[in-house]
Amino acid sequence: MPHTPTLYPTGRTVLRALVIARWLALAWMTGIVLFDHDELRHPAIAWVAVAATLALTATSTWLVRTAPERLAGTAFVSCEVGLALGLSMIDGYVFEPGHVFGTTQSIATQWPLLAMASAGVAFGPVIAALLGALVGPAEWIGAILNGFDAFVPRQVVSFVATSIFFAAVGYVVGWLARQLRQVEGEIADRRARDEVGRVLHDTVLQTLALVQRRTSSTDPDLAAAAHRADRDLRAYLFGASSRSNADLEARVRTEVERVRAGHTTPVTVSVLDDGCRLDEHGQDLVARAIAEAVANALQHAEASRVVVFVETQPDGHVFASVADDGVGFDAAAPRTSHGLDRSVIARLEEIGGAVELTSSPDGTEVCMWSRADARGSSA
Repeated sequence: MPHTPTLYPTGRTVLRALVIARWLALAWMTGIVLFDHDELRHPAIAWVAVAATLALTATSTWLVRTAPERLAGTAFVSCEVGLALGLSMIDGYVFEPGHVFGTTQSIATQWPLLAMASAGVAFGPVIAALLGALVGPAEWIGAILNGFDAFVPRQVVSFVATSIFFAAVGYVVGWLARQLRQVEGEIADRRARDEVGRVLHDTVLQTLALVQRRTSSTDPDLAAAAHRADRDLRAYLFGASSRSNADLEARVRTEVERVRAGHTTPVTVSVLDDGCRLDEHGQDLVARAIAEAVANALQHAEASRVVVFVETQPDGHVFASVADDGVGFDAAAPRTSHGLDRSVIARLEEIGGAVELTSSPDGTEVCMWSRADARGSSA
């Protein structure tokens, strides 16, 4: 069955860039045939090669608009690789003898490079590297067609270096494409999980909490069943069963769900962890500080919703925000209770972080940074 992969967003962008690069390579190739016409031994074959590359480039332009996934399919990529290898071979045939190791441009121009990039996106690093290694032998055939029958070591090394270079290009592009596909898949999975969590928070989980509260004295069995269902559903949606114990998102969600139990106020949690560099102790402190800020909002703010946002910064440190739409308080006034100071501020300060409180009659936001000198950069 032909290979036609499902494209990820960045993969589509790469394929569009390759279409532009093909037109540039075609223009370059056409210029070589035009301006080096006196060096051509078989100009008709050269123009046939130009026509073939024009057909492939026009096809890629049409496909990128109508069916971009086919640009990474077996049929198209095989044609492009075959064309690139064919151009490398006939280069020696269409030019006069002595051309291959001379200073004139090759009719293949950048087509082997573009072909290996396409193969990397479509087939991954290993297959693309193997295809790239064929460019050296193709150029060796081109040299024979150009009249060479005895090669000096310097020329042999040139063919080997060509194979190594294009194999490396195919491997690197294939590896990068695989990494991008994996990262974008993880991001999509997290967004889907967050979306499902938000919907269930607003419906099923609140209903179960309401059932628990209203039947705790009248129907203990129903209340217990609702509690078990609530616990299992929260563990599935927000627990760490599918994540590493060292994952920041798992820690945050686990701690928030711990303080969230027993409350019907919706709590939305969004975590963008692109490589947290805090150690386990630091992640625990940040997660617990976030949870305590949520607990304060649930207990004192009379809010209709609480929103938690967490993201890692480029340096690996963490920014977090806990916002509610409650009654607010005077953040500048001396606090009679030390709960916020001890449970939130002290935890962040222990790892060199900082906390900023903003409150008004329309709500409160607690901003936290795991590194104090990053304060204010992600508010």
